[in-house]
Amino acid sequence: MDNLKTTPFTIDESNKSYKRVDFVEDNINISFLNETRVSRKIPSGNLYKFGVIIEGKYYWYFNGNIVADSRDKMRTIFKAILGVSEVGQSPFVLKSRR
Repeated sequence: MDNLKTTPFTIDESNKSYKRVDFVEDNINISFLNETRVSRKIPSGNLYKFGVIIEGKYYWYFNGNIVADSRDKMRTIFKAILGVSEVGQSPFVLKSRR
């Protein structure tokens, strides 16, 4: 994917366990990535990062920065990412506190 560069997860991020939660919202198939630590509280607010799983490895889009600050922007960006994703890639959204 030449138009959307990826950055690998850091070693610390890669050592964490994640699960995906898939659902449909406004006719968009969205996939959230959640850390599976029991003590982790689900972040509140509307800050979103985007990434992709390629061959079982996790990568960030936008250098792992928060690029959406509303649910509407999140859906718009995720739909665009889906439109340029290659076969075998699994884009995701991660909700963040900052």
